Amino acid sequence: MSSDVLMEYKGYTARIHYSTEDECYVGKITGINDIVVFDGETLEEIRKTFEADVESYKAYCAAAGREPNKPVPEVMVPVSSALYAQIAQKAEYDGVPVYTLMETALQKFVAHNA
Repeated sequence: MSSDVLMEYKGYTARIHYSTEDECYVGKITGINDIVVFDGETLEEIRKTFEADVESYKAYCAAAGREPNKPVPEVMVPVSSALYAQIAQKAEYDGVPVYTLMETALQKFVAHNA
């Protein structure tokens, strides 16, 4: 698989990537501050796992007495895979989602170039 696939379920979006190292599909729910990751050997299996994990996430939040994060729409910004890898590493190091890091960087760019 040469590119990621997006799946949607009940307003949540997951980015699915095939890991050649692990020989399986790996997914992550995007657009929320919480981290929800999952895997599966086939696209059908990962879709079922994604849907089950959305339900589990909502149940976990309910049991913890808090609202689940509401998904925010993902805006696609085309960047090279090398740059995206650097952005993802920086976001991981900072402990923030990639979209938060990119939004902060874009806000700084606009502020300095307005």
